[in-house]
Amino acid sequence: MTFQAECQKCFGLCCTALSFERGSQFGHDKPAGQPCLYLADDFRCRIHARREELGYDGCEAFDCLGAGQRASARFADENWRGDAGVARRLHGYFSLLMRLQEMRQALTTAAELDLGTGLHGERQVLLTRIAALAESGDEEAGEAAAMALADAKAFLRRLAPELTQ
Repeated sequence: MTFQAECQKCFGLCCTALSFERGSQFGHDKPAGQPCLYLADDFRCRIHARREELGYDGCEAFDCLGAGQRASARFADENWRGDAGVARRLHGYFSLLMRLQEMRQALTTAAELDLGTGLHGERQVLLTRIAALAESGDEEAGEAAAMALADAKAFLRRLAPELTQ
């Protein structure tokens, strides 16, 4: 399983859906749902080669773990640019997929830990459940995703004492 972002397959969701504040990582304020002022019509960054010198290190540091291309593929045939309601659904789905992808990565990484068969089995069940939600393309899976994410967080918290011993 890969968690690589494929920016060429994305609508620039990190530059549109997310907010950021002017500071050491970003050169200007941007509210969520509004495109970055440097986002071109083809969803590419107009300052990509100069972003570091212009104060946009946060752009390089951000990683959607593949959520952007998944959400873009799900909404490819919808008029999200011309319909604010569709854009809100797209942005919400992107946010949900980011949380699912982050948890998938954490549970995948946990496979490298010496946890014993029972805990690895539980980890695999949670990973399968979260992967199914991420792969489903169901933007209405918010409640099921919230429950799965809460269960996975509780599982990872239970691992914390074992990892510090």
